[in-house]
Amino acid sequence: MLLLVLFHLAMIALAAALAMGWIPIKLMSGLVGAFHATIGITAPTEKQLRWVIIAWVASLLLIVDMMVVMFLYVF
Repeated sequence: MLLLVLFHLAMIALAAALAMGWIPIKLMSGLVGAFHATIGITAPTEKQLRWVIIAWVASLLLIVDMMVVMFLYVF
């Protein structure tokens, strides 16, 4: 449980740092471009990139939370 909380805190801190501009977006642009190329969709523009990464972080946290809920209460 502690690892799950630490994971959430780290991801929220990453999203907040990106939203406030503390982390240069160039550090993440290669990762996003490679991922989009791998799945065959158009990569976002530089202007859209910051919010795309924040949406990824939010989606990742939601998916992890739903998996934990399902493992605890469904299976």
